[in-house]
Amino acid sequence: MSSFDVANADIIADVSLVDASTQDHSTGDPQFPGLHNDLSFLWAMVDTEDGKRYEIVRSLSQSCAYDFTVHECPADIWEKPRGVRIPGETDLYWGPAVWLGRGERRRIMPANLDMMIKHPMNITLSPTKYIWQEEDVVDIELTPLTGNVTRIDVPGDPDPVGYTSSGCSVAGTVDGKKITGGYGGIDRMYCIPGLSAQLSKIAWLEHYWFVWGAIHEDGTWETGNAMLGAGGYATATWHRQGFDPIIATNADVESKVVWEDRENGESQPVSASLTFGGRTFDFTTTHNAAAQAASLGIKWVHGRVQEKGGPVPVQTWSTMEVIVRGAETATPR
Repeated sequence: MSSFDVANADIIADVSLVDASTQDHSTGDPQFPGLHNDLSFLWAMVDTEDGKRYEIVRSLSQSCAYDFTVHECPADIWEKPRGVRIPGETDLYWGPAVWLGRGERRRIMPANLDMMIKHPMNITLSPTKYIWQEEDVVDIELTPLTGNVTRIDVPGDPDPVGYTSSGCSVAGTVDGKKITGGYGGIDRMYCIPGLSAQLSKIAWLEHYWFVWGAIHEDGTWETGNAMLGAGGYATATWHRQGFDPIIATNADVESKVVWEDRENGESQPVSASLTFGGRTFDFTTTHNAAAQAASLGIKWVHGRVQEKGGPVPVQTWSTMEVIVRGAETATPR
């Protein structure tokens, strides 16, 4: 992989929007021929009854449950998030896991009985609902929105990869507090057997991720998903209930990110714009969501997304994750 220059590879993805009812949530998911689901992660950005904003993530593989975070995101984007559960400090379960069930429903449970007693975890996946429970900290229900799974197929050298991102409404509690609104889901990475998804082509391509969900005054949802990468690689989907979806790739996605760089060396993305399918979406940073990700050099913020000239949402949740900040990505094209 290190000898393959993704910046000059002219990589083109096949992107579609599909419904969660078509998805196989088992470890044997065959939707990308020759590839297997190596890594999945549940995620949610939520507001609680006391006015707080939280980010929650749990990583899963075919044989274990590992990396996780539950943290409160401050409205001051220069302030460090408050960790609720962080690996090595205030743990949730980390260790081998088993996938149980047949048909459309799958349950993931700890395989280490001693640790299961100390750190109980119960995750259930089905086409209509994802249940995610961990100790007394996470108890949420994610309901997939209709036609809201972004499916990305990236064939070709150096290794074919696949990616799906299912966007959901969120209900339940986090850190013992009732959730008053949120957007979340499950993302799944596919690669050839024997290769880690974290070393696959998709990991080399991803520089920026934008994901958003918003509710309008009439109760309808609007969602978006965009990835910007090396060599002009880009994928973007948008869906507002009652409208035709928009799908765009590469040169059909224009982007710009504005950064604030401070003299002490700190920097944060403070705004961004994405243009595709004849629509422009403006992102304004509102919260710092980078907890332990900051140690990896990853910038992670929450914000508001507003379509230029479009209706103003009554509730909105959006995230910008910056894995690689470079001149070749997130610039006017």
